[in-house]
Amino acid sequence: MENASKALIMAGAILIAIIIISLGVLIFRNMSETVKREATLDKQQITAFNSKIIPYTGDNVSGSQVNALIQYVRTVNAKEGELGATITVNGKSDEIEKVETGKFYIVKGDYDENGLITKITVGPVLATPE
Repeated sequence: MENASKALIMAGAILIAIIIISLGVLIFRNMSETVKREATLDKQQITAFNSKIIPYTGDNVSGSQVNALIQYVRTVNAKEGELGATITVNGKSDEIEKVETGKFYIVKGDYDENGLITKITVGPVLATPE
């Protein structure tokens, strides 16, 4: 009789241990999926973010448009970057200098592995408007 009660107590302890381990695995899996979901950006979010920058890119962008882009970049970077992205302009993420208006520039966006624009290069002056 004494052995039977010890066996039942051991079986109960093993059952409780299995339940606790299963709950731990379930919680860990749910937390890791949440972290992955937050870490990987949604394609719609990336497209929406990039669509605010793409109009300012090209081979014949006026200085005032470049300055508007620089102001937008400062705003994004001040908010710790939308979607976690910090944008650099000519290698700088802070103290980005304005360009001279009345001239035209080459503006190119570089994409990261997710397709998010994280670097903008403002090229040399092309010409002055006539």
